[in-house]
Amino acid sequence: MVRMFASYLLAGCIATLAHAAEVKGPVTEEGTLDGAPFLIEVPEKWNGGLIMYAHGYAVVYQTPRYNRLIVDIGKAQGFAVAQSLYSKQGWAAEQGVLETEALRQYFAKKYGETSPTIIAGHSQGASITFETIERFPKEYDGALPMCGTPESTPKFFKERMFDMRILFDYYFPGLPGSAVEFPDGQATMPKMLGRARELVEADPKRAEEFIRLVDLPDVPTLPTVIAFWSEILREMQTRAGGNAFDNRDTIYAGSSNDAELNRNVQRFAGDPKAMEYVKAWVTIDARIEDPVLAVHTLVDQLISARSPKYYETLTELAGTRDKYVQLWVDRVGHCAFSPEETAEALRMLVAWIKDGVKPTPGELKGK
Repeated sequence: MVRMFASYLLAGCIATLAHAAEVKGPVTEEGTLDGAPFLIEVPEKWNGGLIMYAHGYAVVYQTPRYNRLIVDIGKAQGFAVAQSLYSKQGWAAEQGVLETEALRQYFAKKYGETSPTIIAGHSQGASITFETIERFPKEYDGALPMCGTPESTPKFFKERMFDMRILFDYYFPGLPGSAVEFPDGQATMPKMLGRARELVEADPKRAEEFIRLVDLPDVPTLPTVIAFWSEILREMQTRAGGNAFDNRDTIYAGSSNDAELNRNVQRFAGDPKAMEYVKAWVTIDARIEDPVLAVHTLVDQLISARSPKYYETLTELAGTRDKYVQLWVDRVGHCAFSPEETAEALRMLVAWIKDGVKPTPGELKGK
């Protein structure tokens, strides 16, 4: 039985390499698949592997761009790279997961099955990466989520975005609307930014207390983050068909007067159908079968460095701790990785997949 399995495995590897040899690189293909623009690039010396890349958050009325850096890094290591721009922007976890997988299937049908097959993504794309490796364990061999949260959408949106807007309105009343009302529509972010800056600059002492409460790195970052979160909450409300977050049971702690805060903070009930949508896209549970190598900066204005640790806890509960490694980069900024660091992370993941060399958790330095 072992001999038969080994022969089957060897035959599969030979077939993959043979098909890779048949593809005359370099190949560049752009097109649209079910309304989602895509880019495929195959290097001249293709190793038979494929990186499926999931891009980060794009405001719903903006058009994202292809990530040229990930293409260059992947091709330099012999990988083909395919990426979808999704058919819809905003919190496009649904589109990102399903349309990235549809593109992988398209690639396999046209260019042949691939090995290793890796899912990678930045920011929102990291959430898509976590969900994809859990949802399609047989189709992928490993995952490289970068600068994103491994928390499920209900938890991350509620605790990082919704609660931060709720608390901001308590500390600095005067923004238009609320965490569930967005009177400026698609102009929410630009209009809110200026007003939030005025409110913060008017009370520096209160601003210092606020950033400690919500784990932000500095006061100048605060207005931009609040404006951005408000736009994402607005888009999510439209997408989900109602307010998907409920803070009636939330006890806020860490302020100078928690009793006063909890008596006077705004409370909102969530809409059940909207809550079901965010639960579906996405709920992450760390039931993984393949190596997952995550990378995060120590200081991230949008996603706290505390967030990636949550996946470690999930893997312990799911019994998959041996499949997860977290790396950190000593830098301030969201997705502020150098090309060398990104390339090194990819090399480490490939060595883990192909040779069983599990990376040592800790600081990542590009070579």
